[in-house]
Amino acid sequence: MSDKKPGALRRVFSAMTNTWVLAVVIAIAAVGWIASGVIAPSPATGDEAAAPAETVEEASLARVRTAIFTAERLSDTLRLQGRTVADRRVTISAETSGTVEELFVERGATVGEDQVIARLDMDDREARVASAEALVSQRKTEFEAARRLNEKGYRGDVDLSQAQAALDAANAELKLAFIEMERTIVAAPFDGVMFERDVELGDFVDRGDPIAYVVDLSVITAVGQVSERNLGNVSLGQPAQLRTLNGTLIDGVVSYVGTVADDTTRTFAVEVDVPNPEATLIEGVTVELLLPMEDLTAHSITPAILTLADDGTLGVRGVDETDHVVFYPVRILRDSLDSVLVEGLPETVRLITVGQEFVDEGQQVIAVDTTEATGELS
Repeated sequence: MSDKKPGALRRVFSAMTNTWVLAVVIAIAAVGWIASGVIAPSPATGDEAAAPAETVEEASLARVRTAIFTAERLSDTLRLQGRTVADRRVTISAETSGTVEELFVERGATVGEDQVIARLDMDDREARVASAEALVSQRKTEFEAARRLNEKGYRGDVDLSQAQAALDAANAELKLAFIEMERTIVAAPFDGVMFERDVELGDFVDRGDPIAYVVDLSVITAVGQVSERNLGNVSLGQPAQLRTLNGTLIDGVVSYVGTVADDTTRTFAVEVDVPNPEATLIEGVTVELLLPMEDLTAHSITPAILTLADDGTLGVRGVDETDHVVFYPVRILRDSLDSVLVEGLPETVRLITVGQEFVDEGQQVIAVDTTEATGELS
């Protein structure tokens, strides 16, 4: 009985050994099969077998989204922020020294041309005039006497010339005396408003001291600043409008265009004159300058599709009729939060709206058209 047990054990062990060997062989074969990368192809269906060769080429092309943009004829307006200033303003200064004896106009009052604003005391000016008049009378008598004697041959030409010179000098002194007396009267040089007065009764003023400030509001000038990009759209005599804060529009004309840029803002001054006969506009208020520009053809696009060429040129990418990428340089005319107005594109153009940064000019793509864009402005 002991002889049978070892034999049975040997048969069991032999069977187990054969099983492990078979498993190892199968595992090695499976690893080799996977590592070889050779997988038997499945039988092709009829449709797949008939697929054209160009399907493989299309699969390698980049896909982009496009939209059709149509230009619009626009009457554009250049809008500038500005402020009003009086067309004319002058500081009236004393032309002689003296004490302020009378004041005729209060601050803020309307004045007319040559209207008297103030008067200085005469002091001894009247006496000077009287003295000069007396001297002129004397010199005139002396000249007449010298002339008669010269005609009779009793006085020479030199004596007559000296008498004439003395008379001329006396007349000049009289004229200066009158001018000095007239300078005590301070008058407005033009129609306007006296918006400031620097003197009171009894004040002593010297020659050149300010007495009052007068502004002419019959014409108001609005001053704005235009960028270098839009400077070429502004010219002297160009029709313009002012829009006040309450929305009132006033017609005017461009009266000045700066030729030197501001050092800080790099912009140029523009002035628009508007009539103001009723003085409804005052100096120093904020206004909007509206300058109509030439009609133009432009497209409104989203800023997201703007891109740069290799040389830094600003533009957009589109596709032609053969679905090849085309780069169009553009110039921005106006921008807002969600759109930019550009020129330089064909009247109708198909632009890439998604994927423009991943394709190059001349590259063929698969263009998927979306909605049509009409270029509506905001």
